[in-house]
Amino acid sequence: MPKPILIIVLMFLFVTHAVHSQTTNTPQKKSNFKAKITRVEIAGRDMPFQENYHVDYDNNILEFEFMGVPAQNNLSYKYRIIENSFEGAKPSEWFYTAKTSVKVDSLKPAVYHFELVALDAAKNESQPAIVEFKIEYPWWRSWWFWGSCFVTLFGLFYGRERFLKFWSDEEQRHHRQVTELELRTLQLQMNPHFVFNALNAVQSFILNRDTISANNYLSKFANLIRLFLDSSRSKYITLADEIKLLSLYIEIEMLRFENKFEFHLNVAPDINRFIEIPTMILQPFIENAINHGLRYKETKGNLYMSFFNQGKYLVCRIEDDGVGREKAKQIQSKSRKGYKSQGLKITEERLQTFNLIADADIHFLVEDRLKPPYEPGADIGTTIEIKFPKFG
Repeated sequence: MPKPILIIVLMFLFVTHAVHSQTTNTPQKKSNFKAKITRVEIAGRDMPFQENYHVDYDNNILEFEFMGVPAQNNLSYKYRIIENSFEGAKPSEWFYTAKTSVKVDSLKPAVYHFELVALDAAKNESQPAIVEFKIEYPWWRSWWFWGSCFVTLFGLFYGRERFLKFWSDEEQRHHRQVTELELRTLQLQMNPHFVFNALNAVQSFILNRDTISANNYLSKFANLIRLFLDSSRSKYITLADEIKLLSLYIEIEMLRFENKFEFHLNVAPDINRFIEIPTMILQPFIENAINHGLRYKETKGNLYMSFFNQGKYLVCRIEDDGVGREKAKQIQSKSRKGYKSQGLKITEERLQTFNLIADADIHFLVEDRLKPPYEPGADIGTTIEIKFPKFG
């Protein structure tokens, strides 16, 4: 390469390096001013300056006045609104203005930052000025409002349920009282029914001038009446007392019918004799077996009463080898016109009422003791089973 050209290239490289070094070593000019917010107005009211504000939902109109410090001419400004939520900060775009005030409105409830930056003529940026403000939720969207609504609604529903339950319980209580009175009335109807038959027997002894039998009968009858009166004071009676009462009643009936039948009692060994059953339930069934079955039998009959357990039930089975229900009806229709026994009907009503009060399931079944075909002249007899849930 010729020397003149080489000298020119070296001089160019030297100048370029010098210019670059000067540019690199020259320090950047830093901004020596800042933006300052001088006044905050909320819903037309001047507020003392502070770093954060709480703004009501109905008053979410804010106006900011600002300036550059130190004061300079030809300053412009840019600002943005940063929304802070659970999802993070959401800054808006930058807005530019040459004015020294900005109005902000129509913001939804949240926490915001108002960020302001001043710009000089060379577009150098100042340090930002930041103000935080929180727009509160309206009262109908606040947690305490919804909490109060929940508590109030819960209280109303709970109170309504309690009120309905109270009146339901009161209605059931009154219904139970009425039903118990009905049960007591039906229970008292049993005593006159039995007394009527017993007095007829006493009258028969007196007419036949059988003083000894009448005296014996009256003695047993008085003892039985006392037991009836004692048991009628309670809805329940122990099985032991019921057996005692029924045995005495059957003895009186055997006297009345001059030993026309024999009585057989069988209590299973596993029976709890202190278990309680409703009062005055079994006597009408025995009375029915005697008066409508055994009394019409031409030969000496038998009355069987047994107690045994069957699952959750205590079962009382009453059997007779009398003439049977159909033949008894035929005989009664000829000899006792207009008479209708009320014992079983009253007992059935008492059982229905008692089951309603005690939520029990006492039921009975009446059927013929013998199943067809029958032998000629056979006494069919009757079997009654009464099932008591085990109350105790």
